[in-house]
Amino acid sequence: MKSEFEVYMETGILGGYVPERAIGLRNENMITPIYRDTSYHETEHGMELRREMIVGGRTFFVRSIFSTAEEAKTPTEQMLQIIDSDLEKGSL
Repeated sequence: MKSEFEVYMETGILGGYVPERAIGLRNENMITPIYRDTSYHETEHGMELRREMIVGGRTFFVRSIFSTAEEAKTPTEQMLQIIDSDLEKGSL
């Protein structure tokens, strides 16, 4: 396994997405990927993951929120709803 520095020298990305380094945190309904360079915070909206990435000398702060609400939709479900809505508008 390459070090963070070796990955940075090859790709120019520090804090990049490396799936083979993820650990799965499992609860009853979902599995959340856990990364070494990510901080995790429980909020009123759900689990919030924060990461910092440096790409081409620019710093990016990435935040993902995994909702714990029962009625919460996955990103795929939300995208399908938008597509369906657009199709309905086009067919009227």
